[in-house]
Amino acid sequence: MDRRICQLAEQVDANHISRREFVRRTAVITGGTAAGLSVLGKMAEAQGPKLRVWLFKSFVTNSNDILAKQVEAWAKERKVQIEMDWATFGDREQKFVAAIEAGNPPDIAEMNYQGPARYKPALRDVSPLAKDIASARGGLLPHAERYVVLGGQHFAVARQSWPGGFFIRKDLLDAKGIKPPKVYDPDVVEMAKKTQDPSKDLWGLGQTLNRCDDGNGFMQNILWAYGGSTWDKDGKPALATAFLKQNTEALQFAVDTIQKHKIQPPGVMSWTDVHNNEAYLAGKLVSTNNGASLYYAMANKKHPLTEKTQVLLTPGGPAGSFSGPSCYNWGIFKASKQVELCEDMIRWVEDEKRFEEYMQASIGQAGPVYKTRVDNPYWKSDPNFQGMLQNVLRGTWPGYPGPLTPAAIEVQAQYILCDMAGRVVVGGLSLEAALKEAHKRVEDIHRIRSRS
Repeated sequence: MDRRICQLAEQVDANHISRREFVRRTAVITGGTAAGLSVLGKMAEAQGPKLRVWLFKSFVTNSNDILAKQVEAWAKERKVQIEMDWATFGDREQKFVAAIEAGNPPDIAEMNYQGPARYKPALRDVSPLAKDIASARGGLLPHAERYVVLGGQHFAVARQSWPGGFFIRKDLLDAKGIKPPKVYDPDVVEMAKKTQDPSKDLWGLGQTLNRCDDGNGFMQNILWAYGGSTWDKDGKPALATAFLKQNTEALQFAVDTIQKHKIQPPGVMSWTDVHNNEAYLAGKLVSTNNGASLYYAMANKKHPLTEKTQVLLTPGGPAGSFSGPSCYNWGIFKASKQVELCEDMIRWVEDEKRFEEYMQASIGQAGPVYKTRVDNPYWKSDPNFQGMLQNVLRGTWPGYPGPLTPAAIEVQAQYILCDMAGRVVVGGLSLEAALKEAHKRVEDIHRIRSRS
């Protein structure tokens, strides 16, 4: 084939010129339009079908690399052209919303726990595939089933939970003769006060209430720990009604960690997901709530704090201890014309040998969503994995004690609980005013989502 035509074909593939312009230019080279069309057809046939794949770029870079390698190996085996893109903590939801609204979503995407409920109208029902994969692995864990099964239909294929826990500097606690905490108040508060040293920029707790996944998770869990919730058992808004007393106590505790007890670093309300990781690794925190990515960051680089860190069950409160593990999943969009390829790719990467490779690289982050994966010997290979695993197994969901609903997911997506805390700490509102304001926002979302 003429080298000039090959170069033009590459420009078409890269979207630098249109197919019409390709035909016009090849006509000049070959002396006829039909020849141009023939060349373009042969090039497309040789390259194979295209598939747009969005993956999530977490802080666990090794497992990101493994997944990308597996997708590329599948594409090579199936002779598929992969257009791979990545979403991050910072741009994930905006990216999905913009693509869906523009009518240009990817064929397939790795979504977080919000995806199935939030983007359900744009997603395909993948029940046959999802049921087949789940049944071969002992079925879904309860929290994972809540995320991907909506109205009896699977709108995603579950992939992994992101375990987390309460990270403590065991060496600092041992030096003071302090036992690992089981509840936030008084255990965590007393531990933090006895071990911190603000003069050395060492703080007892690093837990932002700001808009981020870490803030969302903490605020949600602390409401449950005090017996409250955003929702009642029927899925109706309850922040400032049915659970007003419990939620007030929970919000008071969260605010007190900063204003009264002063066990948090200055500027903590401007933190996002990465900041507590950085502060802990820098030796500035005695404790923090975080996903397994923090443990990965230590163990992968043999950080000196690895041996000094213990990962515990998330502390509790008067009503018990709760955890809300995520459920990352595969979604296939209705707009895709390559459904069979999407399903084939999911089967490929979810093969147990490939998932095992991915899990080993993750150092704790690839938590189980299927029952048989709970029994993998991997989870007994490190004492700190047990706290993470137990948090997954007792996991609840947005909407608890009621059902998981699109409205409950939307409240999380809009960081309403984080905003509620911020309005007290930064905005100076009273607890009552902040709860009422947040409750109104929840009611608005519930009303809109109930109609859709």
